[in-house]
Amino acid sequence: MLDSELESGPGADGRVKRAYVVDDDEAFRKSLELLLSAHGWTVESFDSPKAFVARSADLEPGLLLLDLHLPGTSGLELLESGIPELDRFAVIMVTGSGEIRTAVRTIRAGAIDFIEKPFASPDLLERLDSLDSTLADSLRAKALAMDSRRRVDRLSPRERDVLERLLSGASNKLIGRSLCLSPRTVEMHRAKMLQRLGVETTAEALEIARRAGLAAVAVQG
Repeated sequence: MLDSELESGPGADGRVKRAYVVDDDEAFRKSLELLLSAHGWTVESFDSPKAFVARSADLEPGLLLLDLHLPGTSGLELLESGIPELDRFAVIMVTGSGEIRTAVRTIRAGAIDFIEKPFASPDLLERLDSLDSTLADSLRAKALAMDSRRRVDRLSPRERDVLERLLSGASNKLIGRSLCLSPRTVEMHRAKMLQRLGVETTAEALEIARRAGLAAVAVQG
């Protein structure tokens, strides 16, 4: 049941709580919009990812409740596209019950949380309030991760090979042996890798790789 005495507006800290709902089920959208609005949220809803993206540049940062199953572009496809329009939103994937494996995939793609339907209103409100309280930190971490993934995507396959092995702590000599390259050739790929990543040191490159979620490749000595 909705608490009709609560009005939308700033939270306890004076900051406006903003939420955006993307779902093709009109009844669900309206119900969720009404619930959140009645509990202090400024809410805007969309019936498709395309409609949201078209408006995203004009929207203030906030939580994005994105349905997993949508006609055309699914919520997961939108999330995995890595488009910069999502950088200012903390994505919460809304899934059907029993979709834990897919939900884990959404976290890897950049969602900060997932919520299963059906859900109890008090539980949802408590969860969203908690996520909103750390929104700034979440968006900062998300922006760093997405920027890192874009930088890593610039690398050639061989430069990525080198970076993955550097993550395991391997030397140029060991990397060269594992890739059938001379240490000098490895050094050339390493220098080009730094250039493409836009950094000056290997330590910076490794930090970008970790933020991007790149897996280390062990090299036998």
